[in-house]
Amino acid sequence: MTPLSNKQELQREVAQTQYSLRAFFFYRARKSFQLLCDTVTKIDSSNYDWRKPRELGISKSSWNYIRKKRIPYCQVFCHPRVIRESPVLIGYYRSIALLPQKGLQRLAFGTKSLEGGARKSISDDKAVQLSRTINSLISSIIDSDPNFSVEDIWLAAQANLGTQINGSWRNEIGLEGSRRISSLVLKHFLDNQQVLEIVLKDGSVVPSSKLPATIEEVKGFNLINGYKILFGSEPDISVRNREGVLEGAIEVKAGEDPAGAMERYGAAKKSFDKALNENKAAITLYLASCLTSTVKDAIANDRLVKKDFNLTKIFLDDKAREEFLKDLTWIVHL
Repeated sequence: MTPLSNKQELQREVAQTQYSLRAFFFYRARKSFQLLCDTVTKIDSSNYDWRKPRELGISKSSWNYIRKKRIPYCQVFCHPRVIRESPVLIGYYRSIALLPQKGLQRLAFGTKSLEGGARKSISDDKAVQLSRTINSLISSIIDSDPNFSVEDIWLAAQANLGTQINGSWRNEIGLEGSRRISSLVLKHFLDNQQVLEIVLKDGSVVPSSKLPATIEEVKGFNLINGYKILFGSEPDISVRNREGVLEGAIEVKAGEDPAGAMERYGAAKKSFDKALNENKAAITLYLASCLTSTVKDAIANDRLVKKDFNLTKIFLDDKAREEFLKDLTWIVHL
């Protein structure tokens, strides 16, 4: 077999990183939708006023069908009070109406910040507007299928979700690398029973046994020896000792364009500069795909990075992953 050139090997690593992160991205998105489904199935529809379904955008025939099949109303129809109480559920109803976020924005208004939890409230008028828009589309789906079921609409929603996230994938690759490493780090210490408690982004603290549904909910975690591992930006992952002193800083760069490798390293340098200004003895680790020869030379000359790792190999190679986790375990003195 003819050996690969350096350029071909780099292109291969880029592709491996891209598809590994893409798989994790789609997997997380599917889990997020399943969490919405689980939440909706626990809602008691009898707690809401359904006396005037037509005013909520629900067709007469679809309403009669759902009543006859004894399907809980909240599983298929969007009640304004439900999304006022929990705006993130807009994502569920939009999905089963088979609408992308851009589509709902055109028909009503943008809901990305509401679905993502960045915005916590929605007005009565806006909730009614959304419900009518979404319910009219859901009604048309029910009216066109004599064998409509919740299970079928969930499957269709997941297919629609796949189309939407495929379109937004390239904008997420950098963030996805950080999420993947954060998940890997948390899982490592959980598997070794070294996590005392998990700190959530809302400020609450939960025991290690109550793992949140997604890594995006996690701000960090406290270890059994008093050390803390925190997720954020600049650096992507930080390690602090019992006294709060920074002892480790990790930057993750998952960009797939070799031409931008130096630019990504430049951004990481700023983070490492800040970390070393806080504690010159802090251990700095650089995790990146596209570790070009130019970047490696810069790392050697700058001396800001204690050790660099090939991100692709961490994702796909047991030995490389174990080496990174061993170094991190050493930094937290476990």
